[in-house]
Amino acid sequence: MEQFDHIIVGGGIIGASVAYHLACENGGSILLLERHTLASAASSRAAGLVLQVTTNRTRTPLARLTRETIEILSDELGEDIGFHKVGSLHLAVSDKNVSELDGMADEAARHHVPFEWLEPRAAGALVAWLDPSTIRKAGFLPTNGYVDPYLLSMAYARAAASRGVEIRQHTAVTDVLTADGRVVGVSTSDARIDSESVIDAAGAWAALLSAKVGYPLPMAPVRSHYWITKPDPCYGGDHPAVVMPDAGAYTRPDVGGLLLGIHERKSLTFDARELPDDLATFSPTVGEEHWDTLAQASDGIARFFPGITDAQFANYIAGLSTYTPDGKIILGPVPGLSGFLAATGCCGSGIVLSAGIGSAITDLALGRTPSIDIAAFRPDRFGPIDPFSAEFRDLCGASRTNK
Repeated sequence: MEQFDHIIVGGGIIGASVAYHLACENGGSILLLERHTLASAASSRAAGLVLQVTTNRTRTPLARLTRETIEILSDELGEDIGFHKVGSLHLAVSDKNVSELDGMADEAARHHVPFEWLEPRAAGALVAWLDPSTIRKAGFLPTNGYVDPYLLSMAYARAAASRGVEIRQHTAVTDVLTADGRVVGVSTSDARIDSESVIDAAGAWAALLSAKVGYPLPMAPVRSHYWITKPDPCYGGDHPAVVMPDAGAYTRPDVGGLLLGIHERKSLTFDARELPDDLATFSPTVGEEHWDTLAQASDGIARFFPGITDAQFANYIAGLSTYTPDGKIILGPVPGLSGFLAATGCCGSGIVLSAGIGSAITDLALGRTPSIDIAAFRPDRFGPIDPFSAEFRDLCGASRTNK
């Protein structure tokens, strides 16, 4: 019978980050289990925005650590891991969003993240397709950007493996084993493996794994999606990512084209119990109604991007993110069971929060108080809930809509 100090369930970017951070702290013997291949579900379909400061202030320390870790990994591996430091441009028109942008500027100053106020005309000079005439306020964060999510996931995994982490793909966890109120290991499709620390980083299936120990986590799979235009010189090359809360949309460059993400009016949610084991066989979009979503949002986006009416969209990417009702991640010990830790519910920010999550879970797994305050992310903060109910899932969907 095998035994490890720590078992991580889920080989997406969060699981890979946890493995890397545990290994960096000489956390003992570490096993990362993935039932398919690494980063083959939500991680590889993410838009990859690296925004260190948003209106959700609880996430800033986590995101800053990821931004720093990207540089560390690139140096350590001696290769480009797909980060584009193009900055991010945040636009505001309504009183509400002007106030929130003011708050973001304060948050950036508090955490020493570079932030610049730009006149609308200067914002237009940064982004060729942008019409600055309707902008009231514009903030620019020059050290932000976007990253290839698959390359970053694999960078974590390869750096972890080089430090002795064992990674097993095509190995499904079928049960979590407990005794006397604590975790003692897992059963897999191959065998039993003992461990006194199990970390649930199973993404859309995380609540199913935690349900095996009697505590389904308070999160639901929610559709996230974006469109990519055909390459066009009018999009201005490698310009900043642009966040437009008044339009419920964001953009970033994509190989000569433009990636466009939208927070739809009613986000689709799914019962995790009905998901297939392999998302390669599943589409969160039925038919072609995603074009309706794009059409409904186009008028609001056209205020900033008039050229959307003529844009030719070549690709559509849909995947599943895991959301909570308050838009905050799930991070920490699961009540009632010693040694079982949750790292999930990423609310569409798993890429940019990955290093912060990995660092905090490492501290918990090693019996230390995390250097980052994670009180807002407690798994039990909603009290008793049924995460599979339609009512709860609607709350999670609304959280994405209002992000």
